[in-house]
Amino acid sequence: MTEKEKYKAIYRRFRPETFDEVLGQEHVVRVLLNQIAGGSVGHAYLLTGTRGTGKTTIARLLAKGVNCLAGGDNEIPEKSVIRPCGLCSNCNEIKNGTFLDVVEIDAASNNSVDDVRDLRESLIYQPATGRKKVIIIDEVHMFSKGAFNALLKTLEEPPEHMLFILCTTEANKLPATILSRCIKFEFRRVSSEKIAASMKEICKKIGVKATDDAISVIARNADGSVRDGLTLLENCVAAVSEELTRDLVLDVLGSPKDEDIALLTEDCHDGKTAEALVRLNEMLSAGREERRIINDWIDFLHCVLLIKHVNDPLRVINRSKDNINSIKEQTKNYQTGFINESIYRLSKLFNESRYSEYTRVLLEMAVIDICESGAKLDCHAELAMTGTDDSE
Repeated sequence: MTEKEKYKAIYRRFRPETFDEVLGQEHVVRVLLNQIAGGSVGHAYLLTGTRGTGKTTIARLLAKGVNCLAGGDNEIPEKSVIRPCGLCSNCNEIKNGTFLDVVEIDAASNNSVDDVRDLRESLIYQPATGRKKVIIIDEVHMFSKGAFNALLKTLEEPPEHMLFILCTTEANKLPATILSRCIKFEFRRVSSEKIAASMKEICKKIGVKATDDAISVIARNADGSVRDGLTLLENCVAAVSEELTRDLVLDVLGSPKDEDIALLTEDCHDGKTAEALVRLNEMLSAGREERRIINDWIDFLHCVLLIKHVNDPLRVINRSKDNINSIKEQTKNYQTGFINESIYRLSKLFNESRYSEYTRVLLEMAVIDICESGAKLDCHAELAMTGTDDSE
C-alpha cells in the first residue's frame, strides 16, 4: 500500500475512540456511560442535531461500549472498567469496521421497504462474537414511508440482543410512531473555544505551527461543527509552508480581513457611499466571496455590539485581547441603532442571497442602505447636540 493510499483525512484520523475524547456533548456522554455501566442500555436511540457534531461517532462508541471486553473475562489491565476501553479486540474491530455484529446503513441509498425487510431477516441470528448486534442507520430521515412502517414493527418488539441507533439531522421528518419508541438525544453545536483547543492539540500532533489568531478564525468558521472545522483546518494546513497564520487562513477561506471590514463599516457609518462601494469592489477583486463578506461583516458587528454592552468582552467573544481593544477603539462612536440596523439588514441579505444569482448586486444595495442609515443617524445626533429639530 502506498503512502497516498494510507492517507486519512484529519477528521478521520482524530475521531474519538473513547467517550472522554468527545467534544461538547457532555450531556449525552454522561447518560450513555451510566447506562453502559449499569447494564440499562435501551433497545433504540435517536441521535439528532446539526452536521459534524458527533452523532455517528457516539453511535460507534455506544456500539463499542455494549461489546467492549474491559471489565470482563478478557479485561484490559491498563484500563479501568469504564467502557469502551478503545484497546480490546472488539473495540479495535469496530474501529476498523470489521466487527461482524455492528452494521452501518446509509439510509440515503438503502431506503426501500425491501432493504428494511432484508435487515429484519438478518436480526433473527444471535451475535457472532459480541454481546449485542448493533444496527446504526445514518440519515434515517431518508427512509421511505414504507421503510419506516417496516422498521416500526422491529422497534416495537425488538430481540433482546438488538440495539438500533438512528442518526439524523432532520428529526422532524421522522414519523411520531418512530420517535416515541426511541431514546432521543439532541446534539448541540460545539463552542468555538472547544474546537480551537482541540485544533491546537491536533496541530501539535501533526507538527504544524499555528498562531492562536489563525486557529480562532478557523474555529469561528466551523459554526459549531467539529468535522467542518477539521476539514477547514486540513485545507489550511495544505497551504502552509512555515507557519499557519491568520492572513493565510483568510486567503484559503476567501474571507476578508478584519481591517477591511472595519474600514468598510466606518465608511458606511460616516455615510460615505462612494468610498464604501469602492472598498467593497477592492475586496471582491481580491477574491473575497460575497457570502463570506456578509457572514464576516455580521460577525464583526456582533462583536462591536457585545463590546459596547459587556464590561469584559473576552468572556463572550472568541477573539484576542488586542483584537478586541482595536475594535473598541475603532467603533467607540458607533450608535447602537446603527449597529442593530446593519446586522438586521445583512442577516436578511444573507438569507436572500442563498437563492439569488446576483449576490454582488444585492450586497452593493445593502451597502448603500447601510450608508444612508449611518448618515441619517449621524444627522439626528448632530441635531440632538444643537437642540434643533427637523420640524423647525
